[in-house]
Amino acid sequence: MTEGGANCKVKPTVLDIFCGAGGMSLGFKNAGCQILGGIDQNRYAVDTHHQNFPTARLKLAPQDIRDLRKLEQLGLNPGEVDILVGGPPCQVFSRVGIGKMKKLGRDIESDHRNFLYKEFVRFVAYYKPLCFVMENVDNLANKEETLAKIHEDFSRNQHKGYPGYKVDYQVLDASEFGVPQKRMRLFIIGIRSDLEVDPPFPAKRVKYPISVGEAISDLPDLKPLVMPLKTRSSGPKQKDAECPYKCSPQSPYQEKMRKRKKEGEGVWNHLCRSHNDKDILIFERLHQGGKYRDIPEEMMRYRVDIFDDKYKRLIWNEPAWTLTAHMRKDGLAYIHPLQNRSISVREAARIQSFPDDFVFYAPMTRMFELVGNSVPPLLAEAVAKPLVQLIRSYQKEQKSADFTRFEGTLN
Repeated sequence: MTEGGANCKVKPTVLDIFCGAGGMSLGFKNAGCQILGGIDQNRYAVDTHHQNFPTARLKLAPQDIRDLRKLEQLGLNPGEVDILVGGPPCQVFSRVGIGKMKKLGRDIESDHRNFLYKEFVRFVAYYKPLCFVMENVDNLANKEETLAKIHEDFSRNQHKGYPGYKVDYQVLDASEFGVPQKRMRLFIIGIRSDLEVDPPFPAKRVKYPISVGEAISDLPDLKPLVMPLKTRSSGPKQKDAECPYKCSPQSPYQEKMRKRKKEGEGVWNHLCRSHNDKDILIFERLHQGGKYRDIPEEMMRYRVDIFDDKYKRLIWNEPAWTLTAHMRKDGLAYIHPLQNRSISVREAARIQSFPDDFVFYAPMTRMFELVGNSVPPLLAEAVAKPLVQLIRSYQKEQKSADFTRFEGTLN
């Protein structure tokens, strides 16, 4: 879609690869972008992205991005993508992921996930976007050789029509941008060299961090199903349903999360896990901020030196610690500050800054995985805003230059 000339797009266009549920897409959409589509191999992520971005042009089935060898078949041409965004899988870069792989005896250096960023480079080389944003774990900042190789791949000189990019990176804390969570993530931003500007990063930070209580206090109380200790099942499958809010919004953050909800509408995805009776007893003993090591010794079932934070209770008046995809397994590191249960999917989504009209389409455990793997939309929006401003200025200059050339043909 154009306005006032072929080179003046109404909204910068965004293609999201390794898109997950769509946290990055939502942030860029809220910053004023048009989402062209998302690509991922996780079927629940793809379904959720399709459902929440119904007007996107690209609606691919879930697939390994390495299998998309002919990008021209996607139906998007070079020049149609203004911004390429994405977060290649980060297990091989994260501290937790590296620890698990070492424990399993896997060769970290040869793991194919070390090289999936090259698929991102391939997409950039084909579409030649005005800019790109690649997100990953903050620990990547400590892998100097990997970062140098990524930087080299993106910033190389013009070659076979590839313009090259000015590239820079920063580690950003989500809690400094209105997300009720201490979450450190690395953002690599590239600006096409012919724009002749340096990559811009968000400068505006919130004055005070948002607390867990400010994020979730209006959501309905939940009572988890208690399962026998010896039961291996995670409990019966729970059916998602619309729940009425407990009260009116109690904070500006809650008003923001409910902004697009109509009067009388409730909230979806407010489901929590089942727990065994032993876990419930432990929850009752844990104070806010308390960990496994804080419970009475006679209640311990695991080695405290290995499972120090297997149980951890969130603090009502502080931001949460980093949510992870491990919530799919048990959620015991995210116990509700006031209720004796782990947090619900919707509470986790609020802590990630997903608004209530963003619904996850998956079984409950997979919903937790999608939330934990997501880029917080408010953080993505902060990253997007200076890029949107830059692109609009560029498009305005291009329109002016085209008009000047047109006038010259008349004289």
